[in-house]
Amino acid sequence: MNQIERKNMTFEQVNKWIASAKRSEKMVYYKGFFAEDSKNNYEMRKFSNDLLDFEKKNNSFILYQKKIESGDQTKKPVYEYYIKKKLK
Repeated sequence: MNQIERKNMTFEQVNKWIASAKRSEKMVYYKGFFAEDSKNNYEMRKFSNDLLDFEKKNNSFILYQKKIESGDQTKKPVYEYYIKKKLK
């Protein structure tokens, strides 16, 4: 299974990737703690809303996340946020 890592992509970049990705190919589109990172960032919240809306309308991919590091009182947890092309 092919995996590409591109951290912190724009919606346009993700959309282009979806159009060209092969079946079952996956990619990291964000690395960090999205919920906290986007709290005071309009562009990140818009990206998230656009991506979720696109997922509902387009049945060719799935979104999921994987925890990379646990957080504690001194640091945020780190996740990788994936997009994966469906098999169809």
